[in-house]
Amino acid sequence: MRSTPATPSLLLVAITLFCVALAFGLVVAATSFNSLSLRLMPTDGDAVLITQVHDGAVFSEPGPRWATVLKAIGSAPPDGARPADWPAPLPVTSADLLPEPDSLASYAEYDAFLARQSALADVMAADAVELYLQDIFTQEEFTSVLYTDYRDVTALGDGFWLQLLTGVAALLIAGWVWALRPRHIGPIMFLISAIGLTCSTATSALYANRELALHADLYAMLVPINHLGVVTFGLAMIGLLLSYPRQLVNPRWFWLLPVIGAAYMVFDTSHVELGLGPSQLYVFIALAMLGILAAIALQWRATRGSPPDRAALGWLGLSVVAGAGAYTLLGAAPILLDTPFALPQSHVTSVLVVIYAGLALGLSRYRLFDLGEWSYRVLFYTVGALVLLALDAAVIYLLNIDAAPALGISLLLVAFIYLPFRDWIWRRATARRAIGQDELFSAALDVAFAPSPSQSAARWQALLRRLFDPLQIIETEPASSQPAMGEDGLSMQLPAVAGAPPLRLTYPFAGRGLFSPNHLKLATNLVSLTERAEEGREAYMRGVGEERRRMARDLHDDVGARLLTGLHTADDTTRPTLQAALSDIRAIVSGLSGEEASLDRVLAETRHEAARRLEAAEIMLDWPLPEAEIEAIQLDYRLHKALTSAVREIVSNAIRHSGASRFTVTASLSPGQLALHFADNGKGMPSEALAGETAGFGLRNLRHRIEDVGGHLTLAAQATGTTITLDIPLVLAPHTPEPGVLEPADPLNSPL
Repeated sequence: MRSTPATPSLLLVAITLFCVALAFGLVVAATSFNSLSLRLMPTDGDAVLITQVHDGAVFSEPGPRWATVLKAIGSAPPDGARPADWPAPLPVTSADLLPEPDSLASYAEYDAFLARQSALADVMAADAVELYLQDIFTQEEFTSVLYTDYRDVTALGDGFWLQLLTGVAALLIAGWVWALRPRHIGPIMFLISAIGLTCSTATSALYANRELALHADLYAMLVPINHLGVVTFGLAMIGLLLSYPRQLVNPRWFWLLPVIGAAYMVFDTSHVELGLGPSQLYVFIALAMLGILAAIALQWRATRGSPPDRAALGWLGLSVVAGAGAYTLLGAAPILLDTPFALPQSHVTSVLVVIYAGLALGLSRYRLFDLGEWSYRVLFYTVGALVLLALDAAVIYLLNIDAAPALGISLLLVAFIYLPFRDWIWRRATARRAIGQDELFSAALDVAFAPSPSQSAARWQALLRRLFDPLQIIETEPASSQPAMGEDGLSMQLPAVAGAPPLRLTYPFAGRGLFSPNHLKLATNLVSLTERAEEGREAYMRGVGEERRRMARDLHDDVGARLLTGLHTADDTTRPTLQAALSDIRAIVSGLSGEEASLDRVLAETRHEAARRLEAAEIMLDWPLPEAEIEAIQLDYRLHKALTSAVREIVSNAIRHSGASRFTVTASLSPGQLALHFADNGKGMPSEALAGETAGFGLRNLRHRIEDVGGHLTLAAQATGTTITLDIPLVLAPHTPEPGVLEPADPLNSPL
């Protein structure tokens, strides 16, 4: 039986809880050793200076104080009596505060350092420690007995917290990315690098930020883990850049990376002396940095034909080079070149968090690891779940009181106020409302009867988001005619429906759940209903087409024939009217039959009709045809009708109202647009008529007719005459409604 995969939110919650447990464990470990309650600082010489005495320190007078040199420590004799064989005090030097023992030049120095650390740690393990002090100003030497206690949390240095936060932040960010793409090699390598970095920072936080000394046994355990973390980080970064954004190496060869790491660790832990001593680790770091740069160069070459991949590589490469490069220059180079450190060694590792912070900032803009803004939604819901857990913990902590009556009152408050409030918050955040069959049918109809295929596809995706709230909807290749679940419920494949291509839905319910058989059944019903509604629409449209063709035949055979008969017997006065009626009949028949008219024919017929009418009114027409090639442009019937009706109305106004002797028309063509400019030399029109506020000119209806098809009408009065500019599109917009046909209400604006 196959196990159900965890959702991204569940994985991220698990990683977060692990990070919390890790941080808690490190703090407990760091405070489990005896402490001198002192903050020590090495000087340029061998002296160790006391810079702070922590609160709560218990010692005999005169005690240690600020600006006092700690010269040595020893076990305090019982009752102040010092036996003859009592161990001599151990000198304390600045070398004892060395943060990283692997920076020593030889393994002999390394072993001597660990031996001194063990001796000092044995002294500090006693209940009372005798401090040998010297006043830095008076040079007076004195002793003081200090009673040891466990190290206080407030006494942990800033280096400890910085390294702790660096490791936790890196692991959280990398875990976030991996939880969203758990099966992709790039996020896997990114997570492995963060695990290595966390191992390095966690162990270094303990021994590099010690108060004075730790036992050699602890070093023997912590230092190899630290080195393993460094090696893992370097090799995983190389593996990441060999697999993202382009797969440069077949993943089956990645087994070489752990082999290289294991070989180095065997060499490192065997303490083979090759002249570098423990600092050979930093040679590995420098070589790993060269490997990272080489991988970036190879990726740069591989992505030269892909701007998106090049942009992602630029951001990721910059983050890696900035973080790993800064660590190499600030941490490894000073040891290899024997130069002073620019930063304390315990602070250097923190620069590596730049890599992970840079990735978090680049997810939305550059879609690193194919993650978009939806990845932040997973983080939002995960943080919400953790906040609720923290709220639970806070209530439990606040109930930890002694007074029984107060406890009873608190329990009542929790039962009747806190728990209902918490449950309300959670239900508001995760509520999934079921949809009834009637609502499902209504939604399917609205998808199928959308005005255009693009709107059908948009409504279909909006409906899917409302039902399943997936983090991603991806267009895919046709796979099946029925919905199917994949990746054990992480995704669902849907067939092409209602003008929408085949889709794959991933991470349902904002990444907080999985697709279940019930969801698959719902999707199947929805697809079936939508397809039936689409079939019904197609049948309706076929019926409409048949009825229009019948009407067109009747107009052509009956009305057209009668008008043609009348045309042969009409006199010169009525013949133009009958010819115009026949032209309209032909246009209506073409429109009802679904035929399109070429633009050159429409303009020629319109120009011919206008010339006849203006000639009868003794007005000269100047209308040159446009120079552009217009034979191939086809007009929809509605555009054809709007254009001819508008020109006819404009010519009628010129004949009736202008008193002009000359009428000029200029046609110009631009991409997707036809512009007609009309001008006469008459007396012009009053401003009220231009604004459409008076009757008799028909301008208001003319403007509405043009705007209905997406055009624009502009009128202006000149010193002599009137100018009219008519802009009309050559293609109807997909959403242009047909007059008299009401669009269905958009169901996606109301809750299902």
